[in-house]
Amino acid sequence: MVQTVPRKDVVTSGAPEPGDDGLPAAPAGPLKRWLSLGVRVAVVVAIAAGMVWSVVDQWPQVRSTWLGLAWQSVVLSVLAALAGMVANTMAWRAAVRDLEHRVSVPAALRICLVGQLGKYIPGSVWAYVLQVELSRRAGLPRARAFLATLVSVGLGVTAALGLGLLSLPALREAAGGGDSTYADSVRVALWIVAALFPVALVCAVPRVLTALVQLALKVLRRPPLTHRLTWPGVSRVVGWSALGYTLFGVHLWLLANAQATPGVEGLLRSVGSFAIAMTVGMFAFLSPSGLGVREAVLVAALAPFLDGTGGVGAAMGIALASRLIFTIADVLAAGLAALSGVRQLRRDAPTETSATPAG
Repeated sequence: MVQTVPRKDVVTSGAPEPGDDGLPAAPAGPLKRWLSLGVRVAVVVAIAAGMVWSVVDQWPQVRSTWLGLAWQSVVLSVLAALAGMVANTMAWRAAVRDLEHRVSVPAALRICLVGQLGKYIPGSVWAYVLQVELSRRAGLPRARAFLATLVSVGLGVTAALGLGLLSLPALREAAGGGDSTYADSVRVALWIVAALFPVALVCAVPRVLTALVQLALKVLRRPPLTHRLTWPGVSRVVGWSALGYTLFGVHLWLLANAQATPGVEGLLRSVGSFAIAMTVGMFAFLSPSGLGVREAVLVAALAPFLDGTGGVGAAMGIALASRLIFTIADVLAAGLAALSGVRQLRRDAPTETSATPAG
């Protein structure tokens, strides 16, 4: 008789979910796949070309901005980005908990921080697909992991749009400038915010959110929740998400502070604009990690503070530096999370061997 040892990092509870064979996926023909890939590649190339042209056009200011960044600001900016990623992971874990399952902090970090690397593939869904697959391997049912991701993303959008109100005056001023290079992109961002915020507030009400989750479980042919989502649970997700976006704004403010003295107003504008930029970037689903869209919003928000140190060119340099720092932070976070998983396996291996009798 072979005795199995349960995993220690994931503890599930609630209604059993037999036959968790994953989410349904419609097969796509080869021609459709190639056409989809071609469209995505064309969009990414067009966005990259536009960004390259902007950098070349503003190169003296961009170069001056990069050379003027103090290493202390860069290091603190990386740490702020990493802390924001951890906060977003805790938001996902809180969503899992309110969906009748419990996941340990190390397991949640591995699922979210490794899974978020999927956002660099064109198509915004890949990060979530990877998170669901990693959750399944950790012992969490796919349906619950999928719903936890949807709940955390939806409530995260609510928190981000709420913080985005801090930068609305600056973005409205940028959108009103007809000669602004980024006026059109900022207008699109503001329209998205105006359309999403009321819907996000309504969907954040636990009764409404529970009804949406039960509908999703019915579509996925999974057992329904045994209890309604709660205000404390929703508040935890929103609170952790708001903290994450605030830390991301601090990351941006630290870079801007190396070039100018934006002060408290600049900090609030950095938090609000970064929250809006990341939210709008999620809807640019053909662009990897919101490439180009996020930078347009950040440049429009930062340019007024940098008039004396390069203006739009300096803002573009900071936005690109932020992109680079986030990429480095993503890789660091994923590497540390994966390394912790390897160490956990090594620690558990002797225990599992000794707990399994011969024969």
